[in-house]
Amino acid sequence: MLTATNLSLRSMILMAYQMKDYQVEGPDWLATERYDLAARFPETTFQEPKKYDSALGAMMQKMLTDRFKLAIHRDQKVFPVYGLTAGKGAVKFQEGQDCAEKGQNSNSNDNHYSGICVSMETFAAFLARRVDLPVLDMSGLKGLYNLTLDWVPEPRQPADGKSDAPAVTDAPPGPTITMAIQEQLGLKLEARKAPLEILIVDHAEKAPTEN
Repeated sequence: MLTATNLSLRSMILMAYQMKDYQVEGPDWLATERYDLAARFPETTFQEPKKYDSALGAMMQKMLTDRFKLAIHRDQKVFPVYGLTAGKGAVKFQEGQDCAEKGQNSNSNDNHYSGICVSMETFAAFLARRVDLPVLDMSGLKGLYNLTLDWVPEPRQPADGKSDAPAVTDAPPGPTITMAIQEQLGLKLEARKAPLEILIVDHAEKAPTEN
């Protein structure tokens, strides 16, 4: 079972289509109207995270279409982003070994990240949750790598609530995450603009069909 209370339709759309908040455009009420959700999975569920996420998304998309008469289309929009690029010198990390057996694995806390056999795309997705803009892999590095990164949070108060980084008003001395990426990994975050996929809600009904 998947159960949730006081959930906005916008949140359900983000979950169903695996989108970030800035990638969905639609009427304001998508974020203000609230619903309780109780959905039953098919008897066969997937243990592998990617297959599970795909199955969950497909189930929720069908539910949104059936119950809310949701109609959407996809487009592209240019956003400010950070490009994760390789520096001028050699990178300061190694390619992973036996990655087919190990699989990608990473963990992090407020100021430390470690990854085993992770792709640059996976690492960029992690960074996007720690900085104020989307992060796109523009490194040209196509392998799977072992990475460690340590940094100190920048003194700040998040203004929009869209970053996972905690609010910090007084941080100890040390490199910020952007400095640490360059010093410890030989990578850089560069301000760019890039087209990203967006999802536009053409129609949705406030009152879902009855159970």
